[in-house]
Amino acid sequence: MYKADRDSVLKSYEAAKKVFSAFGMNTEQAVEAFKDIPISLHNWQGDDVKGFEELGNVESQNVVTGNYPGASRNGDEMRQDIEKAFSFSPCRHRVNLHSMYAEPEKPTPRNEVSPEDFRKWINWAKENGYGLDFNASFFTHPMMVDGFSLASRRKDVRDYWIKAGKGAREISAVMGSELGTPCINNIWVPDGLKDIPANRLLYRENLKDSLDQILEIKYPHEHMYDVLEGKLFGIGVESFTVGSHEFYLAYAAKNGVGVCMDTGHYHPTESVADKLSSATLLVNDILLHVSRGIRWDSDHVLIQSDELTMLMQELKRGNLFGKIAIGLDYFDATINRVAAWTIGLRAAGKAILTALLEPTHLIEDAEAAGDYTARLALSEEFKNLPVNAVWDYVCLNQNVPLGTEWLDELKRYELEVQSKR
Repeated sequence: MYKADRDSVLKSYEAAKKVFSAFGMNTEQAVEAFKDIPISLHNWQGDDVKGFEELGNVESQNVVTGNYPGASRNGDEMRQDIEKAFSFSPCRHRVNLHSMYAEPEKPTPRNEVSPEDFRKWINWAKENGYGLDFNASFFTHPMMVDGFSLASRRKDVRDYWIKAGKGAREISAVMGSELGTPCINNIWVPDGLKDIPANRLLYRENLKDSLDQILEIKYPHEHMYDVLEGKLFGIGVESFTVGSHEFYLAYAAKNGVGVCMDTGHYHPTESVADKLSSATLLVNDILLHVSRGIRWDSDHVLIQSDELTMLMQELKRGNLFGKIAIGLDYFDATINRVAAWTIGLRAAGKAILTALLEPTHLIEDAEAAGDYTARLALSEEFKNLPVNAVWDYVCLNQNVPLGTEWLDELKRYELEVQSKR
């Protein structure tokens, strides 16, 4: 692979610095701002959303295709894989965990796991300076009866998952308290029906009641906060998803909690970038789950795209960096899983840096003056600014592989570590 040398990177950066300066942008300020914007990496890409429990043959509500070798089999392997992916990324890192990745000393029901069952994760995050985010895993479990959890017709099923939801919030609070950064507790349930329901309201009443019970205890915001993740539809629940976007947005606005907006959970023609300015005025907290949906919520690996850039530009233009949290959410077992993490992290990081370096003030000035011709022309021309030279400069300073260099190291890691699993 091509290996860039330090002198050529610095030379390119100095040239780019002059270009951005001509448009009124300070690259050093953008680089410093970049360092303060965390991306929460989803741990479930590492093992195809299987978890560490031994539940036997239970139905999964997550469709993962492929059988590429080398998946993480336990916490130690997964943490090792995450660290490898982080070594290829100059971003500020967090880790997003599901409760199915607990590591208890003895087998423990999912609705009884405690903060200590995540002690290895907490200690590891503390040692490395990572924040943690959390999710109760309302899926792939014997108590997902007929595809329902919190909205089930059966009280025993709802009670099981209500307890799991309460426990997840306690775990989140401990994580946030010990790590000194708020842990975002995300609630997503796949509950729904394949065909037309007889009574939509019944299921949504059940979900509302379950959420009311889960959210009864108030934890300090500096330790944890809650977000609710809606969805348009899923495989096997094409006709009715209980936790729709409208349900959760209304619930969040009324009850003072947040929402999670997953970029793969809407119609293909809908833009989350267009929705952020509305939601941020109505709800307390917003988490982005950044994915790449192809025709549906297919959770393809995140790549550089106009949609991703527009999403990060919306955060920059609305001064929303630091106010809206950014997490990744996809899973692909057809390629090396560490590579999947790396490609998504680097794509998200480049999009953030592109947004920070955009001469937004010139676009805004054109619009304020009613010069829509200049607004569009500038928006197009700014797409070609030398962002990659600044990205290489950031990677160089963070001791992160440049360009395709990381792929060589990944191949070595796959041969020496992953292939032996």
